[in-house]
Amino acid sequence: MQKLEMDIECPNCGHSMKQRVEDMRPGRSRTCGSCGTEIEFTGDDGRQAQKALDDLEKALKNFKF
Repeated sequence: MQKLEMDIECPNCGHSMKQRVEDMRPGRSRTCGSCGTEIEFTGDDGRQAQKALDDLEKALKNFKF
């Protein structure tokens, strides 16, 4: 299964980093590798987007051309 990644930007220093969308869940966080700021994720949209992509991939595998 393909894992969605997106660029996130540190709100403190502006450093850009890759983050897996499925890991952007409430209660999780990521530390900026540049300045050490902890970035907390609050929404659940990332996990839902990853699940939708996974479901689409499964459906396409079962689809006969």
